[in-house]
Amino acid sequence: MRFFLSFKSKVTALVIALVLVAGLGAGGISLLVVESVLRPDIARQELALLTSAAVFIDSDLQDKRQLLKSMAEELHTRNLMLNELQALLESHETLRDEFFNVNAFDLHGNLVASLRDRNTSRINIAERPYFRDTLRLKESVISAPFKSMLSGRPVVVLTQPIVDADGRITGILLGAIDLLRPSFSAQLDALRGNADGYLFIVTDDGVTVHHPDRARILEKGDDGPGTVLEAALRGEEGWQEGLLDEGKPVLLVHKRLHEVGWTIALSYPLQSAFAPMQSVRVRAFVGATVLMLLAGLFGWSIVEKLLRPLYRLHSHVEDISAGRADIAVFDVDRADEFGHLSRAFYALSQRRATAEQELHRLATTDVLTGLNNRRMFDAFLPKALARAARCGQQVGLAILDIDHFKDINDTLGHAGGDQVLVEFARRLTHAVRSTDTVARLAGDEFVIVFEQLSSTTEVDVLGRKIMEAMEAPFVIGGVERQVSTSVGIALTTTPDIDSEVVMRAADQALYGVKAAGRNGYAVNQVGIERVVRVQAA
Repeated sequence: MRFFLSFKSKVTALVIALVLVAGLGAGGISLLVVESVLRPDIARQELALLTSAAVFIDSDLQDKRQLLKSMAEELHTRNLMLNELQALLESHETLRDEFFNVNAFDLHGNLVASLRDRNTSRINIAERPYFRDTLRLKESVISAPFKSMLSGRPVVVLTQPIVDADGRITGILLGAIDLLRPSFSAQLDALRGNADGYLFIVTDDGVTVHHPDRARILEKGDDGPGTVLEAALRGEEGWQEGLLDEGKPVLLVHKRLHEVGWTIALSYPLQSAFAPMQSVRVRAFVGATVLMLLAGLFGWSIVEKLLRPLYRLHSHVEDISAGRADIAVFDVDRADEFGHLSRAFYALSQRRATAEQELHRLATTDVLTGLNNRRMFDAFLPKALARAARCGQQVGLAILDIDHFKDINDTLGHAGGDQVLVEFARRLTHAVRSTDTVARLAGDEFVIVFEQLSSTTEVDVLGRKIMEAMEAPFVIGGVERQVSTSVGIALTTTPDIDSEVVMRAADQALYGVKAAGRNGYAVNQVGIERVVRVQAA
């Protein structure tokens, strides 16, 4: 009897142990399966965030190239000589916003104009690779990073050939981007916030372009086998784990930039990247152990019950990827480990959405005045014309510039000129209707899109309001200054009007005002090819 009881106890203990091992094994396998599915999802979230940053950098470089190209075209259009470039550079305020410095060189590599310092000592860049490549290719190039001879700072430069009427290169414009304070640096750092890990950008040969440790900029990193830099430069775009960064296992996410031969990458410690899943694993095993001791054969069903929310979480990820749900499904009110993981997904996605919104705002907003910029206007005008065509309404487009703005800059300085631009933008915004859209194109050139016009005479009312808004003197640095504006307004007459046609009509009206002595507005109906009426202030 005693032997039977002993045997029964042993069998019972063995059964309980087997059930416990089986339950823990089943639960562990289930967690590993789910984890193997969710790990790529977490990595793809980080890759999507990195892709947003790459798109912003490519867009920023495209805009800078287009700005230099516009400067070269303006030089050609106005038949200016190279020795007249200094004044042209200083007249464009947007150059200071976009570049650390803009220089011009003749075909021998001699400096002929400098935006930052017109009296800078003369230098020659004839032997620089980017100078020779621009002359050889006859197109814009982006240089490798180097230390500037003018400023002593690490920079990359964008070049733009200056071409005469016969297509021959007469000089080269050069826009420098300061790598210690690039226009995209703050946005890149903001994407990570207080999260672990760091973003960096390197060239194809491993030279650092952007890094949180600024001492590494222009330095060539260690791209030996098994290093993070080697994986970023040699591997395919995407993500990989199992790498060591300064002795710590990391998740590496990297992507190539389209505009230049650079790679942007994110090194994220695995402990931080997959911390929510590690918490789930530990707590689930502890819960499974307790439940198995109490309920034996019911262990698997309990593990299944514990895993059900995790499967639901994965289902949410799939629904979001397929467009069947939005990120709000992750914002759950559970206090357990699944709730923690779900809210971690929600916080990560919210951070990404906020970063994308901020990138979009920066990409469509004029830095100085806070108005919409050229990029936003170019996308908005065709949509406004399409809306008007569907509703059978008219659209008005006003192009404005500040009369004698160069004289204002010359007398008040560029800081005073900026104050005039800001005050002009403020008055302009208050003078129009809430349904109207105001944008700054460049320098002192502004535009207004008038929608939902009730009659053809309404633009006259709006034109007068704009003129009246500018009558009061501008107070700049404690000094009153009378500032006036010339306004050309184009009014659509038929649907399906191309935006370029409307722009030409508004330009024609503006030229009419300037020919009449400035300080007034003119209205031109699109298609009539003449200014209908000019109204002086």
